Amino acid sequence: MSKKKHLEFEINLIPAIDLLSVCICFLLLTAVWLHVGALNVKQAVGGQPASESVKKPTVWVQLDGKGGVAFDVRDARVPAKLAKAKIEGKEGKPDLEALKGLVTDLKAAEPALTTVLIQPQAATLYEDIIDVMDSFKKEGLIDLGVAPL
Repeated sequence: MSKKKHLEFEINLIPAIDLLSVCICFLLLTAVWLHVGALNVKQAVGGQPASESVKKPTVWVQLDGKGGVAFDVRDARVPAKLAKAKIEGKEGKPDLEALKGLVTDLKAAEPALTTVLIQPQAATLYEDIIDVMDSFKKEGLIDLGVAPL
């Protein structure tokens, strides 16, 4: 007698179908929690060639970890005392009242001033950055940016 190998076999697809149905259910359930958001952002510095860029007055603000705020006003006609002003922190936090007064003086000296770039140090607290940004926003400086560390 000759022994012939059985060449017909069946693949059980039920476990694969079960796995796919569970994956589809998981996908449908988690898609509900996905929120797609968009924020209109443009690059503030370096996004255009130097020949095309118009020099706008800009305030560079450096925050230290002790609440100190140092100003560097560029491309604006403001007094030297305002252009390189420094505000010491109060109890480790930025002095928001002094900051408000200085920003008001800057806006009075240069009405076209709308751009502020904030440069925090590694020790600067996130809430201090937000407080300083809020102060600038309230005074009409609406183009805000945070420079990376």
